[in-house]
Amino acid sequence: MTINFAPCFCCSDRPFNLCCEPILQDHAKATVPEVLMRSRYTAYVLKNETYLLATWAPSTRPGALLLEESTTKWLGLEIIASTEVVPESDTGEVEFKARFIEGDQLYTMHEKSRFIRHSGLWYYLDGTCEIDKQKVARNGHCPCGSGKKFKRCCLQITS
Repeated sequence: MTINFAPCFCCSDRPFNLCCEPILQDHAKATVPEVLMRSRYTAYVLKNETYLLATWAPSTRPGALLLEESTTKWLGLEIIASTEVVPESDTGEVEFKARFIEGDQLYTMHEKSRFIRHSGLWYYLDGTCEIDKQKVARNGHCPCGSGKKFKRCCLQITS
């Protein structure tokens, strides 16, 4: 998939074709945990279950994610902190917040993710997560930033 000059889904302010797209095509290009984290967020947006499972450490990887059945609408990613990785390190952490809508609820997921490097590749291991949710008013502004009422925008997509 090539989306030239479109902003990347991971909110990096870089074009998708120069940010996460190359990493989704070649896992080895994720040279640090934050880059892998951003590409995994993008994979959730694109419902790319194959990539998510391939970049998940085998010891904690689920059998399936069932993303095709999901009505989640991802709104944005904010990286809060990321460990600097030295060449001899095989572990890393990324703290982030991701916002998404399911049904009439707006969720903010705050996670501290752990990553491991095995045979030169980074993998998501696990994370500790807190989720905050709030109901979105049908006639209020949509949290996606479209300027439309929620009932005329994302509520239609996630219901």
